[in-house]
Amino acid sequence: MEYRLLEEKDMALMAAFVDDQKTVYKHELVMNFLHQENAVGFVAAEPDKMVGFAFGYRMMKPDGRCVFYLHAIDVMDAYQNRGYGNGLMRFIVEYVKKMGYSKMFLLTEAENRAACACYNKAGGVRKEAVLYEFT
Repeated sequence: MEYRLLEEKDMALMAAFVDDQKTVYKHELVMNFLHQENAVGFVAAEPDKMVGFAFGYRMMKPDGRCVFYLHAIDVMDAYQNRGYGNGLMRFIVEYVKKMGYSKMFLLTEAENRAACACYNKAGGVRKEAVLYEFT
């Protein structure tokens, strides 16, 4: 399994990737995402198949420090419970450290035990927070 940054060469693999919400990743939209200055995509891939995908955003704080927000991480159903999510998380954590970001954060539901276990294993520390959403 190879863990790496999402690149243009991954577009064909991306079209066949199915996450838990059955998201359709259209070529043009993924390309737009890739060209955003602060957007970063990550993949877990076999030579001919993408089995994991994650993405997030670099954000600069007013004091000049950068933090990284991991918005989503997904592993295809057939590849779950094999350590690929943990491998992808470890790759992302190392990327964040290498880039010099002061920290990384993400949101998940407390009931999502598999995700919480993955984040704990990767060195994440659970914080009590309240989320407000505006639509």
